[in-house]
Amino acid sequence: MALTVAALGVLGGCETRPPVELRTEACSGTPALEGVSYLRWRVTGEGMQPREHFTTVEVGAAGVPAIPSGKGRVVEVRGYTAMPRQGGRVVAVGRSHPFEVPGGGEAPAVAIALRRVGEFVRPRLAQGCAGLGEARAGHTATLLEDGRVLLAGGVRLGADGRPATVSAVEVFEPATGALERVPSLDSARAFHTATRLPGGKVLLVGGEETPEGTRLAGARVLDVKAGTSTPVEGLRARGHHAAAADASGRVLVVGGVGVNGEVVSEAEGYDAATGRSFQVGTPVRRVGMGVSAVGDGRRIAVVGGSDGTALVPEVLFFSYQGDTFVAEDTGERLREPRRDAALVPFGGPGRLLYVGGQSSPGAAMTDTLLASSQIVSPDAASRQGQGPQIFARSEPCAVALQDGRVLTLGGWGNADVGELVSNAHGELFVPGAQGGAAGLLGLPDLERSRHQHTCTALEDGSVLIAGGLEEDGVQRTTLDDLLLYMPVPLD
Repeated sequence: MALTVAALGVLGGCETRPPVELRTEACSGTPALEGVSYLRWRVTGEGMQPREHFTTVEVGAAGVPAIPSGKGRVVEVRGYTAMPRQGGRVVAVGRSHPFEVPGGGEAPAVAIALRRVGEFVRPRLAQGCAGLGEARAGHTATLLEDGRVLLAGGVRLGADGRPATVSAVEVFEPATGALERVPSLDSARAFHTATRLPGGKVLLVGGEETPEGTRLAGARVLDVKAGTSTPVEGLRARGHHAAAADASGRVLVVGGVGVNGEVVSEAEGYDAATGRSFQVGTPVRRVGMGVSAVGDGRRIAVVGGSDGTALVPEVLFFSYQGDTFVAEDTGERLREPRRDAALVPFGGPGRLLYVGGQSSPGAAMTDTLLASSQIVSPDAASRQGQGPQIFARSEPCAVALQDGRVLTLGGWGNADVGELVSNAHGELFVPGAQGGAAGLLGLPDLERSRHQHTCTALEDGSVLIAGGLEEDGVQRTTLDDLLLYMPVPLD
């Protein structure tokens, strides 16, 4: 079902009502409008006071308030079972990509996908209920500046059970469900990194070209809008590494596995402004570590991991000084050293949550999976030691939501028979008020468990889960599905 209202034209005072397409269809789960009686429309943007308007569900998209000219306009819609003052609950949420309303002109057409809250839903794609064009695990998913998601590379199992790396690249448009195949990578690769640069480009670094572990040197800058792929030389070969960009678009690349299977010590960088790669003086001999920008993005944290023989408890914070990244040791240490955990911003500026993982310096085992988390920060006053407990698992995905919460999902877990299997559990971490203890909410289990999948926080507040490997101790299957989860709003 799609509700559409035609443009009403320019109103007095340089205001207009844009043509809105409200998409409510999905391929699974509760229909978005089931039980909905009222819609709340809310418009926000630069230099304007928020505008709200309730309509009955029958009015649909015709209830969009008039929008003044300006930049960064966003239309949000929520579906309620009744009016809030009468105890109505929010059961569906949608939000547009930011757009500009020109002075004296008409607003562009706006597409909004209304998503049911609290459920994993398969979105209806433009081509129907099919999934990805190619099943994949160990791939990357990158949110672009225009709100689309770039899915690149990975590995898949053939009909004979043998793995093969993937060169296919797909772009998913959350609002319309369009899934577009774009030009493939120069080389098939998996377990690489993909980092968004200023201007919407994406830096792909390294990865494994073959299942046997042939690692790729160098990098490529992908410009999806222009359809170009530009090589970057000077970066060493590595896979299973980590990378993050600072606020100025300089990317720090650390750790991973090298050509001969060794843990890589050399750290490197890339400057988006100049297009140059450069060496970093501080060695970071780690694999299975977490890397993330901190606070305002001037520092990048490197947390945990293994040097190949022992777990590393030290936490390093890198900042760009002169012409390279320089490490700062603030004395922060992990209380429980670990590798293959997820690192994500959480609960305030300058704080990171390091969640899950396992306590073996090598491959995970059933008795090394961790059910704990830790708060990490360069500021000693912001640290609160242990974070909430989770289901014990390694290699979960974790994403920070716009409201400060963190969603974790999947990974390696334990089976009843004592084997490692892919996991279907998820949690939602809620920051404590005024620095208090964080809360933890369980999520519905996924229909299919998975690890080596991706989770991406979208502009509309939902999370996109793509692909992964399902392993139950008997069968291994590469997944080609896309799922969306919309958390219940806090307000």
